[in-house]
Amino acid sequence: MSENGLIQKVDLYQIWEQEEFRQILPFKEYIFDMLIHLDIVSEQRRYDTKTGSRLPIENFFVPCMLTQRNDTDFLTQECTPERTLSLAFVFKGTIIPPALPNRLICACLSMWTLKQYRGRKLMFSGFVGLSVDKEHDIVVCVEGNKILLYLVHKRSKGLIVPEIATSVRECLHLTLERISEFYQSTVHEKVISQLPFHTEYSCSRFICYFPEERLALKTDECVCNHGDDITLNWKVWNQKQKQKQCDPDCTGLSEDALSQIPSNTELLHLSVNCDKLMIHDLAIHLDMEETEWNDMVENYPRNTQMVKFLTLIDLRENNGIRFGDLAKGLIEMKITTHTLCMMRRRKQVMSNIPDDILDSIPTDEILDNISPQIGKMVFQLGTELGLSIADLENIDKCNCDLTAQSKEVLFTWRRDKLVRPTIRVLEQALVNSRKGARCLEEVVKNVHPKTLRAVETVTDRIKDNADRIIQNIQTSQILDHMMTHLVISVDDRRRIEQHAGQDDQNKALLDIVSKRREPAYSVFVDGLRSHGYEDIANDLKCASEKMGPSTTSVPDEYKGLSDRTVPSYKIRLQKNYSNIITSVKHDTIVDHLISYAVLQIEDCQKINACPSQEQKNRQLMDTLLHGNENGFTEFLNALRNDIAYTDLANRIASTEVTSTDRSNIQSCYNINKRKYEHVHETTTLLPKKTKEN
Repeated sequence: MSENGLIQKVDLYQIWEQEEFRQILPFKEYIFDMLIHLDIVSEQRRYDTKTGSRLPIENFFVPCMLTQRNDTDFLTQECTPERTLSLAFVFKGTIIPPALPNRLICACLSMWTLKQYRGRKLMFSGFVGLSVDKEHDIVVCVEGNKILLYLVHKRSKGLIVPEIATSVRECLHLTLERISEFYQSTVHEKVISQLPFHTEYSCSRFICYFPEERLALKTDECVCNHGDDITLNWKVWNQKQKQKQCDPDCTGLSEDALSQIPSNTELLHLSVNCDKLMIHDLAIHLDMEETEWNDMVENYPRNTQMVKFLTLIDLRENNGIRFGDLAKGLIEMKITTHTLCMMRRRKQVMSNIPDDILDSIPTDEILDNISPQIGKMVFQLGTELGLSIADLENIDKCNCDLTAQSKEVLFTWRRDKLVRPTIRVLEQALVNSRKGARCLEEVVKNVHPKTLRAVETVTDRIKDNADRIIQNIQTSQILDHMMTHLVISVDDRRRIEQHAGQDDQNKALLDIVSKRREPAYSVFVDGLRSHGYEDIANDLKCASEKMGPSTTSVPDEYKGLSDRTVPSYKIRLQKNYSNIITSVKHDTIVDHLISYAVLQIEDCQKINACPSQEQKNRQLMDTLLHGNENGFTEFLNALRNDIAYTDLANRIASTEVTSTDRSNIQSCYNINKRKYEHVHETTTLLPKKTKEN
């Protein structure tokens, strides 16, 4: 917590469980509320941008733990006039109450990814740097009575996407508005209608600031002392929704922007907004040979969009074109250069998905279920999500069908933690790639936000403790525990133990726990606690709010996979797994099973080859759980033949099988089936190599 000042309520409660704090534990909720009221702890408040309603709280910010001021050179080296736009939320009075920007910073941390600069996280007292996407960063910092917002583009401020600037401004304004109303309500009986702050927009040197009221009126020229027309910056921060054309006074891309090399995404947007003939003529004007164009068309006879996009990629890679070259080509063709302005535009998403779901990271199941619906748009989607052409080519080589390619694209995107991979980002990419967001809406329509937040929490806790788990634990007894509680199957155990090294077995187990969620996670934690790893179990402990076992409904193509029913006798046997492993001596039982043809000599040899009694019993159980009901019956008969095991046999036979038991063990087999079966496609879509001349 000392690094970034963030804490979850469950972590604080865990601290209070220590002996020194036991006396306050019964009043923990009241004390926590008092800490918030006194601004010792700040809520990570977020608000729905459509309704203005407050979203559930996950993290809390402890400002007193973060006292260091920003001592990096990020502002001077990265927030340069050539790459940055700035505005200020200006408050009445000379200073801002510290709790207000603290709460704003908390909200920012929930929406965007904390940025690292030269190996350091940009999180300081009154200062935070965040990544919106791979091209845009923002900085929020406090100076006197101002909260300054900087929006930084990786290459040039002339390439800042207006929709991103507008969205960031609206989001922070709304959050500040709600926080201000909260503070006013604690002081006044009636909330004052006038906000305690107003917005001012900066010139390129971040010295002159003009109030929004003056800029919005458009009655006079807003030129600062340095000759900057601040109206141009104001328009970027206040992009009109659904605006498809440039304003009449648009001057096009700036000189600095024209000198830049276009990105994959920008070229994709240009290709989408131009027809095939226009791209052909532009390519010829930019010195592409007609034979090269013909080869591209021949390689993708049914995919015009791919032809257009890869033509532009080829021009950039082989001819080194920049925005200025594209502008020159358009001028020669007598086409307006405002066509290039559309390259930095983003389609407006009218989402029907709630904000608390949009701001969550998609689970494996969501990505699995959306993958079959991507189809031939996987290349465009991968580009929108920021994957490189090399990444997409590698995915094409390693996967033969569209669904597999889509899965790999989505999982590759989610692994990149440079930018928070949220459902909102995925939705925007689907819209930009012209696939549309309806398929995503259908997949997440029954998802509960608590489930997504819990999955994120569990995933983070596993990642935070993965090295300790992989290096330190022995899995045998924990697997026994998980088998007994029906959260892994005998096949799962085989897949885990097929790895030679303990480290690799632990990795395989963690992978299952991460994907299986509840109740596997809780059983895993209980198993750690029961078998000597209490410190790790405590660190993995989550709040009482449990994850759901599933985040989405099973898609149509997978519905038939749940027909395989696990028989009751196998469930009874597995529910007694630990008792059998620890209490039975196998010799006479194996002899009985061989005499009744349940086991073969080879099975006996496998069992006897195991070094310890418990391992011998595990091998026996593996065989029985893969066998039929006759094997189960004869196993019980073998136990009853020995008076020492009669009670055990009766307990196994009378073990209750509940609907929850069936659901838990059934899900193990269904998940594994979905994992290893793919929907076969015959068409691939990623770029083929163009023919050589």
